[in-house]
Amino acid sequence: MEILKGVIRKSVPLLFILCGISILINWHKIGFAGYFGNTRYIPHSIIIGGLLGLANLRGLVWGIETLLGTARANTRLVYLSLLRLGILFLIIIILAAMRLINLIGLVTGLTTVFVVMVYEGIRKARG
Repeated sequence: MEILKGVIRKSVPLLFILCGISILINWHKIGFAGYFGNTRYIPHSIIIGGLLGLANLRGLVWGIETLLGTARANTRLVYLSLLRLGILFLIIIILAAMRLINLIGLVTGLTTVFVVMVYEGIRKARG
């Protein structure tokens, strides 16, 4: 739970900084950015991707804490993880089908949370 708080504390400001930087970039001059969705949605997509990454991490922590010490925890954890990932993909597909996100921004937000999570994990492991 300590790592989760550290990831949230470091990810949220970083996501807003990346969102601000993406507002300053003229995405219309970058030709390939338009292939992944409407370029004006990139700042929103960074925030949405970060929130989905944090929700996914919170679900993982909840699943592990719930199943610690129970018999057959491995099987239940696998099913809960598949359900969580299925819900995550469903949300992404719905947002993409409604053209409310840009995939570049979404991947940027998800990657930011992932990198902070790895950093916090390494920092915690070193003591």
